[in-house]
Amino acid sequence: MKNILIVALALLVFSCSKSADPAPTPVAPAPTAAELVKKVWSASVVQWDGTTQFDKSSSANIVAGYSQFRLDLSSSTAVSLTEFDGKKFTGTYSLSSDAKKLTLSGLTSTEGAPSGTNGVLEFTVLSAPSATSLSLETTGTYVKASSKKVKLTLVL
Repeated sequence: MKNILIVALALLVFSCSKSADPAPTPVAPAPTAAELVKKVWSASVVQWDGTTQFDKSSSANIVAGYSQFRLDLSSSTAVSLTEFDGKKFTGTYSLSSDAKKLTLSGLTSTEGAPSGTNGVLEFTVLSAPSATSLSLETTGTYVKASSKKVKLTLVL
């Protein structure tokens, strides 16, 4: 009798089907560099040829106007750039397929293109963009920056 009870209990335990594990939650693919840069960026730290001109955390900046700097890449291809002098330019942008070069093209305003650019600004992307930061450096010198290379650390 005892054996029959044990066998019956074992059959009961093993016959109870275990509910199937739910399907694993699919892992969302990591955002691409093009998706990560598609935001409105402001200046955190700006250097001209290695000399810090602006640091958002400082109250004593050489070029305080960078507090109004905005690089709006929130559209797929349209760009809006507000420079440290308050001038606003619009145009288009592209990010190279390897995400190492950002090009702003056709930049114009009511006053024309940014000084000495013919409407084109090219940047080297210094490190992989993240959800909250973007680090760029002009590929050449920039007239508005005393003809020096400009390194921008941008944040949201």
